[in-house]
Amino acid sequence: MALSPCLDGTAAEWIVRDKRPWTRVAGFGPGGFSAYARLRFLPDPGSPGDREADAPEHELTDLEEMARAAEVLAPHTTSSNRYFGVWDGWGGAFDSPALPRFAIRNRVYYLLSGVPEDLWTFGTSGMATYWPWPAFVWPEDRAWCLAHDVDPHWAGIGASKEGIKALLADDLLDVVEADPRVPQPFYRG
Repeated sequence: MALSPCLDGTAAEWIVRDKRPWTRVAGFGPGGFSAYARLRFLPDPGSPGDREADAPEHELTDLEEMARAAEVLAPHTTSSNRYFGVWDGWGGAFDSPALPRFAIRNRVYYLLSGVPEDLWTFGTSGMATYWPWPAFVWPEDRAWCLAHDVDPHWAGIGASKEGIKALLADDLLDVVEADPRVPQPFYRG
């Protein structure tokens, strides 16, 4: 199955209705999960003046790491369908008023649906050629949510304690526990 526009806007309502600060929603997804973590695409900065351009990169791309995290979380959902929120600021093939969208404060996203495997080919599918990653990925039963805002060097993950524990144990991923209520590490420029 290929990614397709999701015409059922209710799929994203749980994100839209979250009243927490928009940066927290964009960074970690909706609230209410029993555990949270950060999937680091780069190591955290060692000092306040560190620049992202100077950080060592991981072997996998951001998208490959997100796909791997979704794969690790797959046993922690009963849903085979996935929803994807793609930030409309990337421009490109989805730039059409007819496509379904949802919004939180300061961000608008295209709403897509597909199956778990679609995340592995996200950057190469005909519809998503212009986007390096989705901003949100979640299963239909909302058992977990991957959130990757535009600027951070990490993706936030909300899930069950067991789901986060599985991510922490995966040798291919750099995952650390996180508290979305406190400021997260960031690079300067």
